[in-house]
Amino acid sequence: MTRLLCLSLCALLFPQVCSKFTADFSQWLADYYGPRVRDQIERLDLGPGGSFGGKANRNDTLNNQPLIIVHGVSDTAGEKPTWAAQWFRKNGGYKDNEIYSTTYFNGAQGNPLKWVEYSMKCEYVKQVRALIVAVRLYTGRNVDVIGFSLGVPVSRKAILGGRCVDTGENLGGPLTRIVDTYVGVAGPNRGAAPQLGPLSVPACALSITPICNSVNGLYSGNCPAQSDFLQDINRYSHYEGQYTYSIYTAKDQMVGYTVCGQLTSPLPGQTGQRVYTDLNHDQAFDNTHDVQLKMIRDHVVS
Repeated sequence: MTRLLCLSLCALLFPQVCSKFTADFSQWLADYYGPRVRDQIERLDLGPGGSFGGKANRNDTLNNQPLIIVHGVSDTAGEKPTWAAQWFRKNGGYKDNEIYSTTYFNGAQGNPLKWVEYSMKCEYVKQVRALIVAVRLYTGRNVDVIGFSLGVPVSRKAILGGRCVDTGENLGGPLTRIVDTYVGVAGPNRGAAPQLGPLSVPACALSITPICNSVNGLYSGNCPAQSDFLQDINRYSHYEGQYTYSIYTAKDQMVGYTVCGQLTSPLPGQTGQRVYTDLNHDQAFDNTHDVQLKMIRDHVVS
Protein backbone atom coordinates (compact mmCIF):
# COMPACT_ATOMS: atom_id res chain seq x y z
CA MET A 1 0.00 0.00 0.00
CA THR A 2 1.42 3.37 -0.97
CA ARG A 3 1.99 6.04 1.67
CA LEU A 4 -0.62 8.34 0.09
CA LEU A 5 -3.27 5.62 -0.08
CA CYS A 6 -2.64 4.58 3.52
CA LEU A 7 -2.96 8.13 4.76
CA SER A 8 -6.12 8.70 2.72
CA LEU A 9 -7.80 5.54 4.00
CA CYS A 10 -6.86 6.44 7.55
CA ALA A 11 -8.45 9.86 7.27
CA LEU A 12 -11.60 8.55 5.60
CA LEU A 13 -12.25 5.32 7.50
CA PHE A 14 -10.77 5.91 10.95
CA PRO A 15 -10.92 9.66 11.64
CA GLN A 16 -11.10 9.26 15.43
CA VAL A 17 -8.41 6.62 15.89
CA CYS A 18 -5.85 7.39 13.20
CA SER A 19 -2.35 7.34 14.61
CA LYS A 20 0.38 8.52 12.31
CA PHE A 21 3.18 11.04 12.20
CA THR A 22 2.28 14.47 10.92
CA ALA A 23 3.41 15.33 7.41
CA ASP A 24 5.98 17.74 8.85
CA PHE A 25 7.56 15.16 11.18
CA SER A 26 7.48 12.50 8.48
CA GLN A 27 9.32 14.79 6.08
CA TRP A 28 11.81 15.78 8.77
CA LEU A 29 12.57 12.10 9.42
CA ALA A 30 13.07 11.48 5.71
CA ASP A 31 15.42 14.45 5.46
CA TYR A 32 17.40 13.54 8.59
CA TYR A 33 17.49 9.73 8.52
CA GLY A 34 16.49 8.97 4.94
CA PRO A 35 13.20 7.52 3.62
CA ARG A 36 14.03 3.91 4.53
CA VAL A 37 14.62 4.62 8.22
CA ARG A 38 11.65 7.03 8.24
CA ASP A 39 9.43 4.22 7.00
CA GLN A 40 10.77 1.84 9.66
CA ILE A 41 9.87 4.30 12.41
CA GLU A 42 6.57 5.51 10.95
CA ARG A 43 5.21 2.00 10.23
CA LEU A 44 2.57 2.96 7.69
CA ASP A 45 2.71 -0.70 6.61
CA LEU A 46 0.52 -1.41 9.66
CA GLY A 47 -2.17 0.99 8.49
CA PRO A 48 -3.87 3.21 11.07
CA GLY A 49 -2.05 2.92 14.36
CA GLY A 50 1.56 2.41 13.32
CA SER A 51 2.84 5.61 14.94
CA PHE A 52 1.88 9.10 16.02
CA GLY A 53 3.35 12.50 16.84
CA GLY A 54 4.74 15.62 15.23
CA LYS A 55 4.03 19.27 14.56
CA ALA A 56 1.49 20.58 12.09
CA ASN A 57 3.99 23.30 11.17
CA ARG A 58 7.74 23.39 11.76
CA ASN A 59 7.57 26.60 13.82
CA ASP A 60 4.90 25.30 16.24
CA THR A 61 5.93 25.63 19.89
CA LEU A 62 5.70 23.11 22.73
CA ASN A 63 4.49 23.86 26.24
CA ASN A 64 5.44 20.47 27.68
CA GLN A 65 8.53 18.37 27.21
CA PRO A 66 7.81 15.84 24.49
CA LEU A 67 6.62 12.47 25.80
CA ILE A 68 7.52 9.17 24.13
CA ILE A 69 5.41 6.09 24.96
CA VAL A 70 6.86 2.62 24.28
CA HIS A 71 4.33 -0.23 24.09
CA GLY A 72 4.53 -3.84 25.27
CA VAL A 73 4.00 -7.22 23.58
CA SER A 74 1.20 -7.76 21.06
CA ASP A 75 0.52 -4.02 20.97
CA THR A 76 0.92 -1.13 18.55
CA ALA A 77 1.24 2.62 18.85
CA GLY A 78 -2.43 2.83 17.91
CA GLU A 79 -3.60 0.92 20.97
CA LYS A 80 -2.38 1.51 24.54
CA PRO A 81 -0.05 4.40 23.63
CA THR A 82 -2.85 6.16 21.73
CA TRP A 83 -5.32 5.67 24.60
CA ALA A 84 -2.71 6.98 27.03
CA ALA A 85 -2.02 9.96 24.76
CA GLN A 86 -5.72 10.80 24.77
CA TRP A 87 -5.63 10.86 28.59
CA PHE A 88 -2.55 13.10 28.65
CA ARG A 89 -4.16 15.50 26.19
CA LYS A 90 -7.39 15.70 28.14
CA ASN A 91 -6.03 15.71 31.70
CA GLY A 92 -2.45 16.87 31.33
CA GLY A 93 -2.83 19.63 28.78
CA TYR A 94 -0.56 17.97 26.23
CA LYS A 95 -0.82 18.87 22.56
CA ASP A 96 -0.52 16.51 19.62
CA ASN A 97 3.00 17.74 18.91
CA GLU A 98 4.12 16.76 22.43
CA ILE A 99 3.37 12.99 22.41
CA TYR A 100 5.06 10.37 20.21
CA SER A 101 5.09 6.62 19.67
CA THR A 102 6.18 3.99 17.16
CA THR A 103 5.42 0.27 16.76
CA TYR A 104 8.21 -2.27 17.01
CA PHE A 105 7.31 -5.71 15.62
CA ASN A 106 3.72 -6.00 14.33
CA GLY A 107 1.21 -6.24 17.18
CA ALA A 108 -1.07 -9.20 17.84
CA GLN A 109 -2.39 -9.55 14.27
CA GLY A 110 -5.44 -11.36 15.63
CA ASN A 111 -3.33 -14.08 17.26
CA PRO A 112 -3.69 -14.32 21.07
CA LEU A 113 -0.42 -16.25 21.23
CA LYS A 114 1.59 -13.75 19.20
CA TRP A 115 3.40 -12.65 22.36
CA VAL A 116 5.55 -15.81 22.38
CA GLU A 117 7.17 -14.62 19.12
CA TYR A 118 8.46 -11.41 20.68
CA SER A 119 12.01 -10.85 21.85
CA MET A 120 14.16 -7.79 22.35
CA LYS A 121 15.84 -7.68 18.95
CA CYS A 122 18.45 -5.09 18.13
CA GLU A 123 16.23 -3.79 15.32
CA TYR A 124 13.49 -2.96 17.85
CA VAL A 125 15.98 -1.27 20.16
CA LYS A 126 17.40 0.77 17.27
CA GLN A 127 13.91 1.84 16.21
CA VAL A 128 13.00 3.13 19.66
CA ARG A 129 16.40 4.77 20.05
CA ALA A 130 16.04 6.49 16.69
CA LEU A 131 12.66 7.91 17.74
CA ILE A 132 14.06 9.24 21.03
CA VAL A 133 16.95 10.96 19.27
CA ALA A 134 14.68 12.23 16.49
CA VAL A 135 12.16 13.79 18.87
CA ARG A 136 14.97 15.50 20.78
CA LEU A 137 16.44 16.99 17.60
CA TYR A 138 13.09 17.77 15.99
CA THR A 139 11.63 19.59 19.00
CA GLY A 140 14.83 20.99 20.49
CA ARG A 141 13.66 19.78 23.91
CA ASN A 142 14.76 16.99 26.22
CA VAL A 143 12.21 14.18 26.35
CA ASP A 144 10.28 12.08 28.86
CA VAL A 145 9.83 8.36 28.24
CA ILE A 146 7.19 5.94 29.53
CA GLY A 147 7.74 2.25 28.85
CA PHE A 148 5.18 -0.47 29.50
CA SER A 149 5.76 -4.22 29.91
CA LEU A 150 8.35 -5.45 27.35
CA GLY A 151 8.68 -1.84 26.25
CA VAL A 152 10.55 -1.19 29.49
CA PRO A 153 13.63 -3.36 28.81
CA VAL A 154 13.52 -2.44 25.11
CA SER A 155 13.52 1.31 25.85
CA ARG A 156 16.10 0.92 28.64
CA LYS A 157 18.53 -0.65 26.18
CA ALA A 158 17.68 2.03 23.63
CA ILE A 159 18.76 4.66 26.15
CA LEU A 160 21.75 2.68 27.49
CA GLY A 161 23.30 2.13 24.09
CA GLY A 162 26.43 0.03 23.78
CA ARG A 163 26.53 -3.22 21.83
CA CYS A 164 23.44 -5.25 21.02
CA VAL A 165 23.72 -8.70 22.60
CA ASP A 166 22.25 -10.45 19.56
CA THR A 167 24.03 -8.73 16.66
CA GLY A 168 27.04 -7.02 18.21
CA GLU A 169 26.07 -3.69 16.60
CA ASN A 170 27.30 -0.64 18.48
CA LEU A 171 24.40 1.70 19.25
CA GLY A 172 26.57 4.48 20.61
CA GLY A 173 26.73 6.06 24.04
CA PRO A 174 23.94 6.48 26.61
CA LEU A 175 21.15 8.98 25.94
CA THR A 176 20.79 9.81 29.63
CA ARG A 177 21.45 13.53 29.17
CA ILE A 178 18.51 14.00 26.78
CA VAL A 179 15.94 12.10 28.87
CA ASP A 180 14.54 14.16 31.72
CA THR A 181 12.24 11.55 33.29
CA TYR A 182 11.90 7.84 32.62
CA VAL A 183 8.95 5.82 33.94
CA GLY A 184 8.96 2.02 33.63
CA VAL A 185 5.54 0.42 34.16
CA ALA A 186 5.23 -3.31 34.91
CA GLY A 187 8.53 -4.07 33.24
CA PRO A 188 10.11 -7.55 33.27
CA ASN A 189 13.52 -6.14 34.09
CA ARG A 190 14.73 -9.35 35.74
CA GLY A 191 12.52 -11.76 33.85
CA ALA A 192 8.95 -12.94 34.16
CA ALA A 193 7.24 -15.05 36.80
CA PRO A 194 3.46 -14.53 36.52
CA GLN A 195 1.61 -14.24 39.81
CA LEU A 196 -1.19 -16.84 39.82
CA GLY A 197 -2.95 -16.44 43.14
CA PRO A 198 -0.35 -17.08 45.85
CA LEU A 199 2.01 -18.80 43.40
CA SER A 200 4.82 -17.23 41.38
CA VAL A 201 5.41 -19.35 38.28
CA PRO A 202 8.74 -18.98 36.40
CA ALA A 203 7.58 -18.38 32.83
CA CYS A 204 10.99 -18.40 31.17
CA ALA A 205 13.01 -21.01 33.07
CA LEU A 206 13.42 -22.77 29.71
CA SER A 207 14.58 -20.93 26.59
CA ILE A 208 12.31 -22.77 24.15
CA THR A 209 10.37 -19.83 22.71
CA PRO A 210 11.59 -16.51 21.27
CA ILE A 211 10.23 -14.50 24.22
CA CYS A 212 12.21 -16.71 26.62
CA ASN A 213 15.43 -17.16 24.69
CA SER A 214 18.71 -16.83 26.58
CA VAL A 215 20.26 -14.14 24.36
CA ASN A 216 17.73 -11.34 23.82
CA GLY A 217 14.69 -12.84 25.56
CA LEU A 218 13.37 -12.97 29.12
CA TYR A 219 15.19 -16.18 30.07
CA SER A 220 15.11 -16.32 33.87
CA GLY A 221 13.78 -18.47 36.67
CA ASN A 222 16.49 -21.10 36.30
CA CYS A 223 18.16 -19.29 39.18
CA PRO A 224 20.44 -17.43 39.04
CA ALA A 225 20.72 -17.57 35.23
CA GLN A 226 19.37 -14.67 33.15
CA SER A 227 19.50 -13.83 29.47
CA ASP A 228 22.39 -11.81 28.10
CA PHE A 229 19.98 -8.93 27.46
CA LEU A 230 18.71 -8.77 31.06
CA GLN A 231 22.23 -8.92 32.43
CA ASP A 232 23.25 -6.12 30.09
CA ILE A 233 20.50 -3.65 31.03
CA ASN A 234 20.87 -4.30 34.76
CA ARG A 235 24.66 -3.98 34.86
CA TYR A 236 24.43 -0.20 35.33
CA SER A 237 22.22 2.05 37.47
CA HIS A 238 20.20 5.21 36.83
CA TYR A 239 21.11 5.67 33.19
CA GLU A 240 17.53 5.83 31.90
CA GLY A 241 17.11 9.53 32.64
CA GLN A 242 17.79 12.32 35.11
CA TYR A 243 14.81 11.04 37.13
CA THR A 244 13.83 7.37 37.01
CA TYR A 245 10.69 5.75 38.39
CA SER A 246 8.93 2.41 38.32
CA ILE A 247 5.27 1.49 38.73
CA TYR A 248 4.32 -2.14 39.33
CA THR A 249 1.91 -4.44 41.11
CA ALA A 250 2.17 -7.43 43.40
CA LYS A 251 -0.65 -9.12 41.47
CA ASP A 252 0.91 -8.96 38.03
CA GLN A 253 -0.42 -12.01 36.17
CA MET A 254 1.89 -11.46 33.19
CA VAL A 255 5.29 -10.25 34.40
CA GLY A 256 4.96 -11.25 38.05
CA TYR A 257 6.34 -9.67 41.18
CA THR A 258 9.55 -11.55 42.00
CA VAL A 259 11.97 -13.69 40.01
CA CYS A 260 14.60 -15.74 41.82
CA GLY A 261 13.94 -13.79 45.03
CA GLN A 262 14.34 -10.39 43.35
CA LEU A 263 11.64 -7.86 42.53
CA THR A 264 11.50 -7.81 38.76
CA SER A 265 10.13 -4.36 37.91
CA PRO A 266 12.19 -1.80 39.91
CA LEU A 267 14.94 0.06 38.06
CA PRO A 268 18.46 -0.13 39.53
CA GLY A 269 19.20 3.16 41.32
CA GLN A 270 15.72 4.53 40.66
CA THR A 271 14.52 7.86 42.03
CA GLY A 272 11.27 6.38 43.35
CA GLN A 273 8.48 3.88 42.81
CA ARG A 274 4.77 3.25 43.25
CA VAL A 275 3.69 -0.28 44.15
CA TYR A 276 0.12 -1.55 44.00
CA THR A 277 -1.49 -4.59 45.56
CA ASP A 278 -4.86 -4.50 43.80
CA LEU A 279 -4.08 -3.99 40.10
CA ASN A 280 -3.32 -6.48 37.35
CA HIS A 281 -0.67 -6.11 34.64
CA ASP A 282 -2.66 -3.93 32.21
CA GLN A 283 -4.24 -1.87 34.99
CA ALA A 284 -0.78 -0.96 36.26
CA PHE A 285 -0.49 1.11 33.08
CA ASP A 286 -4.08 2.02 32.19
CA ASN A 287 -5.12 3.14 35.70
CA THR A 288 -2.02 5.10 36.70
CA HIS A 289 -1.68 7.89 34.16
CA ASP A 290 -2.19 10.44 36.92
CA VAL A 291 0.76 8.96 38.82
CA GLN A 292 2.85 8.89 35.63
CA LEU A 293 2.05 12.56 35.03
CA LYS A 294 3.15 13.58 38.54
CA MET A 295 6.42 11.70 38.08
CA ILE A 296 7.08 13.37 34.73
CA ARG A 297 5.93 16.88 35.50
CA ASP A 298 6.68 17.28 39.21
CA HIS A 299 9.23 14.51 39.86
CA VAL A 300 7.24 13.21 42.79
CA VAL A 301 5.49 9.94 43.61
CA SER A 302 1.82 10.49 44.41
